[in-house]
Amino acid sequence: MRCRELFLSLFLMGMVSIFSPLLRAQVGVSVSPPRVYYTLDPAESGTQRILVTNISKQHSMDLSITFGDWKYDDYGNNIMLPPDTLENSCVSWLSVVNGTYLTLAPGESKEIELTMTVPFGINASENVQTAMLYVTQMNPVDGVDAKGAAIKINVRQGIKVYRRGAIPEKKQLEIVEMSYNKENNSVGLGFKNNGNVWTNGLLSATLFNSSTGKEMDLGKIDFYTMPSDYRKVIIHAAEPLEKGTYIATVILDYGDDSVLEAAELEFSYE
Repeated sequence: MRCRELFLSLFLMGMVSIFSPLLRAQVGVSVSPPRVYYTLDPAESGTQRILVTNISKQHSMDLSITFGDWKYDDYGNNIMLPPDTLENSCVSWLSVVNGTYLTLAPGESKEIELTMTVPFGINASENVQTAMLYVTQMNPVDGVDAKGAAIKINVRQGIKVYRRGAIPEKKQLEIVEMSYNKENNSVGLGFKNNGNVWTNGLLSATLFNSSTGKEMDLGKIDFYTMPSDYRKVIIHAAEPLEKGTYIATVILDYGDDSVLEAAELEFSYE
């Protein structure tokens, strides 16, 4: 019976694994931490240690280490790209001290050293660079899918690499648009990262009916942005609205209590 390959990818988490009685295989790799950070000036080097673990109890894993680029789309989803695609890519600055191939016995862990060397001539205003590090299984494991067909199973894990320079950190988000969509019963928000660092935080929103005095909590949403990113967020109301005049309030919390961005929108619902 001819085999077909099942390739599983899961990024930004500490572990990738697959187990199913139908597949009759258990394979997985844990890579931690899920992100590594460097603060380096031009001509400086730094090394971070990454722990790779074979969580399988039965299968040895032959693994390769490769690199790529990544960015967020307007909605905060991760877009994976080939290496050196983006202007802020730092793939060419990275090297693995002990080589890019390793073999792990079942349950075995090994530490790899990831070194970044920033070129001498880089402009200080180019404050943020990124890359992806991938750990990919090279020896697929035999399995059987739900229909009884023979398949090959392998896994890949990705972690984000981030570098910023030593110039003073500037976090600045700006809300540039806000609207209410009656058809979807949702508040739409658009904001920009005008700072010079990777900025994450928590978005919270409420709807206040000034006609009835009732307030509706729209919950909280995590967000992540890179410098110059434009982010769109759709915030759905969990309940239908009553008639009245509403004030929608959105707050972006991305630091201590003094680092907030807020906006209000007033609209009528008939």
